[in-house]
Amino acid sequence: MAVFKYSMQNVLNVKYKLEDQAKTAFSQAQMKVNEAREELLGIANRKLGYEQEKRRLMSQILNVRKLNECQIAIETMEYYEEQQKRKIAALEAVLDSARRKLNEAMIERKTHEKLKDNEFQEFLQELNRQEKKEIDELVSFKHNKAGDDNEESE
Repeated sequence: MAVFKYSMQNVLNVKYKLEDQAKTAFSQAQMKVNEAREELLGIANRKLGYEQEKRRLMSQILNVRKLNECQIAIETMEYYEEQQKRKIAALEAVLDSARRKLNEAMIERKTHEKLKDNEFQEFLQELNRQEKKEIDELVSFKHNKAGDDNEESE
């Protein structure tokens, strides 16, 4: 029996590898974005803590030095918060790029899989045509052989 061999299997294998690499790059980019968002949440929580401390200090006897320290800490956290937001925006741009590359790799892989499937269907059709041809030849041979045997017996 004939064996199907896809003529571009090497290309398809490369497409699988490229897709795997794109998946890895995407997951790493996603992980970095998630870590940056967690860090931003930590900064926001620290800022909130300083704001609560400032409100607590304001409700007591005023200690200007501690209030100034709290205000400086709040401003510092706001600065870190802005920096972290910029970092997240940059990481999200990298993530979007990785997502586009992953989508392209998946499309290319699916295209080659479809080509392989089409080639396999053609292979099956050709195999079927050959089998029909062999059956027709066998039937024709048996029919001719039976006709020759009947002529000899008359």
